[in-house]
Amino acid sequence: MAGDLSQPSASKQIELLQQQLLHIQAELQNANEQLQKSKQEAAEEANAAINIINDLKAQAQSDIDKCRRCAAEQLALSKFGLERFSADDDSIKFYTGFPTYTHLKLFYEFVKPNAETMVYCYASGARPSRPEVRSMQLIDEMFLFLVRLKLGLFEQDLAHRFQIHMSSVSRKVTTWANYLYFILGGQCIWPSKNEIQNNMPEAFHHLYPTTRVILDCTEIFVQTPTSLLLQSQLYSSYKSNTTLKGLIGITPHGAVSFISSLYTGSISDREITRCSGILDLLEHGDSVMADKGFNIDDLLKEKGVGLNIPPFLQSQAQFSAQDVHETKTIAKLRIHVERAIRRIKEFHFFDSDVPLSTLGSVNQLYTVGCLLTNFQGPLILNSTGKT
Repeated sequence: MAGDLSQPSASKQIELLQQQLLHIQAELQNANEQLQKSKQEAAEEANAAINIINDLKAQAQSDIDKCRRCAAEQLALSKFGLERFSADDDSIKFYTGFPTYTHLKLFYEFVKPNAETMVYCYASGARPSRPEVRSMQLIDEMFLFLVRLKLGLFEQDLAHRFQIHMSSVSRKVTTWANYLYFILGGQCIWPSKNEIQNNMPEAFHHLYPTTRVILDCTEIFVQTPTSLLLQSQLYSSYKSNTTLKGLIGITPHGAVSFISSLYTGSISDREITRCSGILDLLEHGDSVMADKGFNIDDLLKEKGVGLNIPPFLQSQAQFSAQDVHETKTIAKLRIHVERAIRRIKEFHFFDSDVPLSTLGSVNQLYTVGCLLTNFQGPLILNSTGKT
């Protein structure tokens, strides 16, 4: 009897224990789910925190880069360099003679490839370019040269503006003068007959259709040497000073097409024409327009070339009506060569007496100045010859 009563009691205990076990298992499962959920939430929060940190780091780096760019731009604008005037075409024209910043950049891209390896002129001799130790950007070196040529600023002034030594200014100017002399001088500026005819202004086409070139001479002052012999060679009776003289030729439509070397100021227009090489370029049937001082008719006739100059008074008491009309007509057309020379003289390096110490590079500076006028836009604005 007692054994029968204990058996159900044990069964109940076992059932109770099983229920408790199931409850504990349910709680464990629930706790495990809660733990997994907490882990997932923690991982998501950690990822979110990492993303926020990465975003903050990226933003900070972007802000740093932006500050660096702004600082670099401010530094470029504070320095006397080309980028300072990149948005000011008037200043570009004032400092360099180029019409706009875009024109100047295109010119730089044209001369840049060989400029990166050009040989620099040192007092001790020539040395190759060393880009890794260059103190100035190449484009600013060209800008320095153009400012020196256009404004004629002293080397000490340029050294202060560009924050370099005076000897560096002299070296860079001489180097760029030589480099551009060879680069630009290697380009053919003497147009063919067909090119002349295709661009001939109406005024020339009707009156002087065979005109190939308009000639004139220009002179630049040089320091008076102590040598009396050299003084006599350099002395120009026309300028009453010691000068160097060059022959300039322009096409009827106004482009500079011939630049002679510089000669001593005492040379005559006839002699400079004979020595300069212009006669070798002229062809049979061409004609030349010039001023009265060019007594070169016989030199041109040997080549079958005509000469159009204002008539001389000779033995007449006064000019005839036809001579007056011809003089005015030639003067009206020949004025363009004087305007071309005026453009050259706007390079104010030639305003003051050229020191004798720079005679080794003055021919290069003069030639480059003449050639650069062709980059300033047309001298004659339309086909009628009206400026």
